[in-house]
Amino acid sequence: MKIRKIIKDNLVFIPFVLILLILFLFYPDKIKYSPHLVDWKTIAVLSGLIVITTGIKESSLLSFSVKKMLNKIVTEKTLAVVVISVSAFLSMFLTNDIALFIMIPLTLSFQKFIKNDLKKIIVFQALAVNVGSTLTPVGNPQNIFLWHKWDISFVMFTMRMFPVFLVSFVVLIAFVFCAFPSKRLSVVNSDEKEQYDLGMFYFSLILLVGFIVSIEFGVFYYGLILVLTLYLIFFRKVLKKADWGLILLFIIIFVDFGILGQSPQIYKFVSRLNLNTDSNAFLGGLIMSQLVSNVPATIFISRFSSNWRAIAYGVNIGGNGIVIASLANIIAIRLAKRKGLWGEFHKYSIPFLLFSAAAVYLLFFAHI
Repeated sequence: MKIRKIIKDNLVFIPFVLILLILFLFYPDKIKYSPHLVDWKTIAVLSGLIVITTGIKESSLLSFSVKKMLNKIVTEKTLAVVVISVSAFLSMFLTNDIALFIMIPLTLSFQKFIKNDLKKIIVFQALAVNVGSTLTPVGNPQNIFLWHKWDISFVMFTMRMFPVFLVSFVVLIAFVFCAFPSKRLSVVNSDEKEQYDLGMFYFSLILLVGFIVSIEFGVFYYGLILVLTLYLIFFRKVLKKADWGLILLFIIIFVDFGILGQSPQIYKFVSRLNLNTDSNAFLGGLIMSQLVSNVPATIFISRFSSNWRAIAYGVNIGGNGIVIASLANIIAIRLAKRKGLWGEFHKYSIPFLLFSAAAVYLLFFAHI
């Protein structure tokens, strides 16, 4: 049972560790060069953002605010629109996985106050954070990587991503209105009081703004040291709660695909796909995300294409569909622990992928 639990808890982590061990077996000379394959700038930025957003989550102020809104919601459809929209908005600035760590437990806690089954809302929250995180360079790990690899300004990145975000968000809301009934919520009264730490929230919010500024001016290593030091002094528990496993996963992914990208056979095959064209880069990111998840797909394709916008469009849209396409999908299902959620997820995620991908391709790539 312990082995099964370890595998279940590390469903995304274990395959990339196994790939790394196999690669080291076939290419033992690459072991000593492994650190050079890691984009340490991306790792530093991701580390700072994970720590800060963990602080925002641990303050519990967002949970308190959303629960207050619940008092004004009457129907299941309205609840779905509010929760899904808030999830999408949070993911723009807190990364999609952190947004889920905040919103999924919050949604599950609604069951104390509501008799309605909320399983479908959890599915759409996963889709929502994939959509919302598309907009900004700090919204998800693949955007953080692309942002730094091509040294794009925060504003420019957001402006270039706005069209794909808008299209996918419109498709998402259309799906929400079709999937959720206007059935009234069956509310159960509760006197339970929510505790929150206002000081931690404002502290983390100020650090988030400051850290983004340090990224813009290229001094994020100093920014990271400052962030870690301040949390160590004032809110040490945040450092303990941060998802350091995600950082380690990223390092392993960099090494995995760094070695694979240097393989002559793989290099020749991928080079023939001409991934520098907009449509090929978009479709490559979309399809590869279904096979290996959108983060490693981004890292791998970026070795063969300089078309960051098309790659970003493909891997962000590609985060939907198969559950492994995005780490956020795995997190949502893992946190919810609801029977039948895998089937429920694909019931909506695959049609959503098809509709959103078709819309984006026709609007932005079909003419090329």
